[in-house]
Amino acid sequence: MTDANSGLPDPNADDLDLDLTPASRPGGDSTGGINLRNWLIVGALVLIGGAVMFQALTNARVFFYNVDEAVDQQAELDDRTFRMQGTVVTEPAKANDGTMTFAMSFNGVEADVRHVGAEPSDLFRVGERVVAEGSWDDDGAFRSSQLLVKHSEQYVEDNPDRLETDPGYEPSEDR
Repeated sequence: MTDANSGLPDPNADDLDLDLTPASRPGGDSTGGINLRNWLIVGALVLIGGAVMFQALTNARVFFYNVDEAVDQQAELDDRTFRMQGTVVTEPAKANDGTMTFAMSFNGVEADVRHVGAEPSDLFRVGERVVAEGSWDDDGAFRSSQLLVKHSEQYVEDNPDRLETDPGYEPSEDR
């Protein structure tokens, strides 16, 4: 039954003839389920995402070795990037191409290092502990692209008046 004024079906009428059957789509079912193409797209996206995550996590690791461990595992480490810790035992020499060469030692084992990259700080000298990041060359030298210089607390001991510290702070003798 229709409303005489608007020509629209009367919402209060009991005899509305509405078809509420879901319409079927051509080539698919009427349940609205995911078809094979959609499953393949989702599967491919999951595989691609997994591969990207695996690469990111495996390439982001940089292992840390002492010189003696790195020399002992040189064949296994091959050309993988890692960090090597030791003490500078030879005076650094600089070549014309900007490469700096020196030797590092830990537990009596030495490794030759060729550093190409940013110049280390003034703290870099014989007897200082350093961490070099790089990989082994084919000729057995360690090719470094980054040097981190470990330093002592000597500045604090030599210049206590230049630092703002906790009033209860006193440098210990073993640093």
